[in-house]
Amino acid sequence: MAAAFGAIGALLLLAVTPITVLLAATFPPAYALAAGVHSILPYLARRLLALPFAATLVALIVGVLSSASTPLGVLVIVSLLAGALPFDATLALFARVRGRLRRFDWVLASAASAVVLFLVSLPVFSPEHVTPFILIGAFVGRLLGQLGALGIAWLIAERVWRAGIRRRSDAV
Repeated sequence: MAAAFGAIGALLLLAVTPITVLLAATFPPAYALAAGVHSILPYLARRLLALPFAATLVALIVGVLSSASTPLGVLVIVSLLAGALPFDATLALFARVRGRLRRFDWVLASAASAVVLFLVSLPVFSPEHVTPFILIGAFVGRLLGQLGALGIAWLIAERVWRAGIRRRSDAV
């Protein structure tokens, strides 16, 4: 199932790459917001499969499948893992401390993902984009993009469960 999520994620990544490349070059805050789309499938996998580090596994699969077809090449794997690994690690920490995950744990995990993605993106900012407005906008864009991805993944998972396609797990 993780491979299926990864394959769909790779197709989605390839479909939006022309738009995200343009946004990254022209207005980084818009790119940061739009790039949240790359977290939808990893987040959905983590929610539906209810397996620790499912998002990281799916992000790795997306990266491997799409690395030959993106401008980043194999660095896309690093970028995707930078979003999924902190998400999964935060959820694992909360699961260990509290036992059962709460909704707010998922929000904090998504925010942790946004922070790491923002920090990873800083070295690739062009000098003309290193202004307070652009930096704050890019951080807010990352945060909103990751939270939006979580919201979409959450809604899809709820619909999958309601339709009876997959049973809800106690681990989610």
